[in-house]
Amino acid sequence: MSQPDRTLNTINAADPFAIRYWSKQLRISEGDLRQAIAAVGTSTQAVRQYTQRPQANRADEPRGGHRKRGA
Repeated sequence: MSQPDRTLNTINAADPFAIRYWSKQLRISEGDLRQAIAAVGTSTQAVRQYTQRPQANRADEPRGGHRKRGA
């Protein structure tokens, strides 16, 4: 095959078009996409999972009387 294999299973981090395409598909910035690729690789499934995980942690939750107790 003379052209690189273009599939939806991987993101070509060296291709500016691919970076723009996937950042729009995932609704994240190009910088965030590059960070995700650096963290988990170029697999679209891994990048999707990485970018859709909750960003906040328990330390970011309000303290004291701001939370409801009991339901």
